[in-house]
Amino acid sequence: MTNEHMIVELYAEVVESWPCDAVAIGVYDGGQPQKIVETSCKEWSKDIDEVLASGWFKGKEGEFMVLPLNRTAGVGPSGVLLMGLGKESSITLQTLENTGARLVKIARDHGIARLGCLIPLNRHNGISRGASVRHLAQGAWLGSYRFDRFKSKNREENPDEAVAVTLELAVPSQKKEQLHKKLARWQAICDGQCLARDLGNLPGNLLTPEGMAEQARKIAESFPIQVTVWDEKILKNNRMNGILAVGQGSMHPPRLIIMEYRQGGDRPLLAVVGKAITFDSGGISLKPGAKMEEMKFDMAGGAAVLGFMQAIASMQLEVNVVGLVPSAENLPSGTAQRPGDVIETASGQWVEVINTDAEGRLILADALHHAQTYKPDMIVDLATLTGACVVALGQEASGLMGYDKKLLRRLARAGKRVGELLWPLPLLAGYQDLLKSPVADMKNVGGRDAGAITGGCFLSRFVEKSIPWAHIDIAGTAWDMSGKKPVQPKGATGVGVRLLCRFAEKELQ
Repeated sequence: MTNEHMIVELYAEVVESWPCDAVAIGVYDGGQPQKIVETSCKEWSKDIDEVLASGWFKGKEGEFMVLPLNRTAGVGPSGVLLMGLGKESSITLQTLENTGARLVKIARDHGIARLGCLIPLNRHNGISRGASVRHLAQGAWLGSYRFDRFKSKNREENPDEAVAVTLELAVPSQKKEQLHKKLARWQAICDGQCLARDLGNLPGNLLTPEGMAEQARKIAESFPIQVTVWDEKILKNNRMNGILAVGQGSMHPPRLIIMEYRQGGDRPLLAVVGKAITFDSGGISLKPGAKMEEMKFDMAGGAAVLGFMQAIASMQLEVNVVGLVPSAENLPSGTAQRPGDVIETASGQWVEVINTDAEGRLILADALHHAQTYKPDMIVDLATLTGACVVALGQEASGLMGYDKKLLRRLARAGKRVGELLWPLPLLAGYQDLLKSPVADMKNVGGRDAGAITGGCFLSRFVEKSIPWAHIDIAGTAWDMSGKKPVQPKGATGVGVRLLCRFAEKELQ
């Protein structure tokens, strides 16, 4: 994880002698400060009121102002950071995460090493104080993330990059111990998400299928996770020709990574499958050159599985999870699979390859089939599967497909709670007809129409109907190059980790 210079602590007393460099206070749109200012910050309220009355500070979301304070005998903070929260009635969990990220950036820019924060003391638009603490902390951790390992720089010339910031969140005294325990769990989830981001941001020359396997082994060194890696010989012995066919054009052979975490006794078993194409050129069906460099992100589903497995083990959740990560590199060469090839998957079903750029479903087909050998109570797969899902949903939500309505509702509820939204797409019977092949059991694509849905239909054929299964298409949410979100630097998002952790905490324990 690359945000090691970000520390979040809890502080139970709200007094002018708070031992920090500055204190952040929220101001709502219209210039109204938090009510906490009147009761606990009387010495500061006059200065704050004067600034707000002047109209210099409006309280628009993201607006900020640093005010100097006169310390008494050098005790207490030397400044107040006014932080715009926007309209009080419009504050959401995402607002608080963005605020946490902005506070860290402002602190670094102004050389504030210890920033106290009174923002979580108010109930914002029905959001509990505990939820405020969680999402401010998550925003601080995720917003401080940077992937800069390949930037040669002199720390002395860039001192701001090395500044460690401690964000101290004020909480009621009686809640401090309880929230402190939760804080460690929340950080474990953010650490897992940052791991997924790190893996996603690595280029294809430095992260190969075997590199993914090594990362899984590294996680297992610190946690009670059993890792098994199938190389090309074992894949061949188990007829995993979908995985082998996709990887046969690359000098880096494919792998199937299996991670088992069984700490839940007789509780239900969840199987999670994540697509991990470490680089996707499209193969013989070559992609356009524009933005092809972003195809290093095509392993985001597998990265989410690794981040999730690390997080639940770090939290010591009493759950049972098997994570499967089929990994390959999809390149054109003299040995690559061709359009028109017919392959027999591990399930015994034959697939006619129409487009070699529809490769993710081929590796998932074998992994989903193998997942059932563990007799799971439910299966969830995550994959950057289709550009059609990006066209349909953009970057605001991931596509959700499956036949078990209860499982779909539970996943959607977990996603809404953590801000990783899922939107259902229908796997109607008529869509299956688009996959008919004249020479095999099915084609690997169904044409332009309903491309995201036919991708889900294809995967559904490799899971027994008796097993609750859900497919999550994260093609539009796995990376973000806009740089417009405070909690999200350009690059991999680590989407799926928080969703799966929430689902495991609430539905598997």
